[in-house]
Parts: sequence; structure tokens; C-alpha cells
Amino acid sequence: MYQFNAATAAEADNISAYLDETGKYKGKFTRAEKLVSTNKGTHGIGFTFEDESKRTCRFDLWTMDRDNKPLMGFKSVQAILAVLRFPAGRELKVLQAQVDRYDYDTRQTNKVTAETFPDLINRPIGLVMRNTEYAKMRDGQLTGETGWRLELVVPFQADTELTASEVVGNKTQPQKLSSILATIADRPLKTRPAGASHRTDHGGPPPGHPAAGGFDDFGDAPY
Repeated sequence: MYQFNAATAAEADNISAYLDETGKYKGKFTRAEKLVSTNKGTHGIGFTFEDESKRTCRFDLWTMDRDNKPLMGFKSVQAILAVLRFPAGRELKVLQAQVDRYDYDTRQTNKVTAETFPDLINRPIGLVMRNTEYAKMRDGQLTGETGWRLELVVPFQADTELTASEVVGNKTQPQKLSSILATIADRPLKTRPAGASHRTDHGGPPPGHPAAGGFDDFGDAPY
């Protein structure tokens, strides 16, 4: 009944259920939601990532503008497909599914139906994430506060630790990941909003909460 389990023991002092530090993580996506900016028509994917200790974070990748011109997030999605060994030329399936949505008026998390990409979820993947400070916005306006969120640097294969370029290049020994980890650091804002108050949370849910940040927190894509 009380046999020792090292993995369970290690979780005992993981007080936070949310990822909030720059570093390397292995786990899986539990949500890959299709996003379309209501104001500018920008397309993207909203991810919820869960690491091996069941801690979570949420981030968005904006991939195409309203004219289908690729944005920076498009390359990141392609890298994710590479490390997930996605077949060349295969289209991501879109499926209606339930996702968590935070309501800032009621301060409650609700289940809503949204378009999702099931091919991306529940598959082992590694992510290098960077803690990045941002100026908080609501309904397209600066709130005067700053917060911190994790942003994707690079994905990698969870089993081999090969990055996307190494997978595409048919490499068998990982080399890039260690050099990336040696150079990344937290990224504070270079220019802080006038009178901005510094906060370590995102307002509403705690940092990295699956219902916080991204599409719901900022109201629109950054493009």
C-alpha cells in the first residue's frame, strides 16, 4: 500500500501547479486550439502544455495574417510538426472539442466548444521556454501593469532531444539543445509603460494557468 515511488515523492515539493521558469521541459500538449484574431483576422494556435510533473503553462503562436502571409509563429509550428515526426504534406485535422475559457467578468473558468488540432495533443514533446515580461493589455488598451509569461524558444524531441533542424537534417546525436540552454535567460521589458506597476502574476488566474494569458488575456493578436 505504501511502496516507495520516486516520481510521486518528487512531486510533493512542487508547490506550484504552473510552469513559470525559463528552462527545458518534457511533457505533452493537452490543448491545441485554433485562434483567429477578432480585430485583425490573424490566425494562430493556442497551446496548453503539461510537463511530466503535471505542471502547466499556456502560450499562443500567431502563424498567418489575414492575407495568409506567414508570421514568426509559423516557423515554430513547423518545428513542432518536425519533432513530432509529422508526415510531410499531411494536413492538420480540425475537430470541435471542449476547451477551458476564463471569463474576466465572472472570474470563472468555463468549458466552451472550439476548433482544435487533435493531431498535436497527448504526444511526447520537449520545449525550451523563456520567461518574458510583457505590458498587460485588455480590449486593446494598456492596463498600466506588467506581468511575466513563458514563451516558446524551441521544441525538441522528448526521447532523442533532437531539435527540428537536426530532425530534418537526419542527425542522430543532439548538439543544439545544450548550446541553446546555455544562452537563454529571462527577458525583461526594454521599455516599461509609464507608471507601470510590476506584478509577478497575470491578473485573474496564476501565472501559466491554462485559463490565463494568450488569446483571452490580451484580447487580440499582436499583429
